[in-house]
Amino acid sequence: MIKGNNILFLLGAGCSKEANIPLANEMVERIEDYIEDKWKDYKDLYFYLRSSIQYSEGIFGKFSEQMNVEKLLHIISEIEKREKNIVYPFIGSWNIRLVDVAGARFSNLTNFKELINKKLNEWVKPKDYVNADYYNGFKNFQREVGFSLRIFSLNYDLCFERIIGTESVELGFDPKTYEWHYKNFERDEKPFKLYKLHGSINWYISEDESKRLKMSEHPVENPELIFGTDLKMKSIDPYLYYTYEFRRWSLDEDCKLIITVGYSYSDDHINRIISQALRADSNRMLLSICPCKNEDEEIKNLKMKLQFNSINQIISKNCGAKEFLTGQLNKKNIIKYFKESDEVPFK
Repeated sequence: MIKGNNILFLLGAGCSKEANIPLANEMVERIEDYIEDKWKDYKDLYFYLRSSIQYSEGIFGKFSEQMNVEKLLHIISEIEKREKNIVYPFIGSWNIRLVDVAGARFSNLTNFKELINKKLNEWVKPKDYVNADYYNGFKNFQREVGFSLRIFSLNYDLCFERIIGTESVELGFDPKTYEWHYKNFERDEKPFKLYKLHGSINWYISEDESKRLKMSEHPVENPELIFGTDLKMKSIDPYLYYTYEFRRWSLDEDCKLIITVGYSYSDDHINRIISQALRADSNRMLLSICPCKNEDEEIKNLKMKLQFNSINQIISKNCGAKEFLTGQLNKKNIIKYFKESDEVPFK
């Protein structure tokens, strides 16, 4: 009998790239195009922020780190706190150049952040989802194995829901009130459970006193997202619940294979959970699906990011999400990645 919790999926930005949704570093390139044209007023501010980020990373030897929009927004959010920042009492004064380019009470910083966030919301909303058709690979695989799949996603886009169909995906929202509640994930009628760890472009907070999280059928103007915030995790639901669930199911005794698709391993709190899961069971495997120049070098890179030394539990597959989901995500192929044990996961 096939066990339903043998496989856990984690989707990163690379999973949506071939659906024409840009990666975080590609978003920076677009921001720089705007800086040279429509956003010229923020050119000096951006140059200061980018050079400061690169200088900070260079101190720790990270000379090859790519600049991405998440780093940029995180730094802006921290500076924007001003005297509310926890380290403020220890700072003699702000950098003179920062004071010069940030404007009165750092207004330029706030305005620049709002412009970026508005564009981010546009960039993760494709005009149509034709190019995301490869997500049907999840549907085909689920039908083949015959059990419900748990999909954890770090993405804000709607590719999974639009292609698979909301009627087949448990999102945690009540179908009548559109309000989120963790107990909705206890229902077992749907073939997929989708946990969007960093929010979604169609989530919003109700304007009444309840301030409940709700879901719209379409993207909203100011979506509830985690982007550029501390550790990219909030100690409130659903974010706290989703992180708990990711830890819970990755540590479940039946979990034999964690498959990441397009994940860059840039989120430390996610990496720590994955590392803990691998250490907890020497038969548990990690399969990383991501384009890379050399699979052996990529494994070394993953070991460093995960701070995990066992090379025998990590597999790197050099391919994109589209190639994997349409040609390699099937029972016959996936079973090869299970570490040999006394129990056979598929019969």
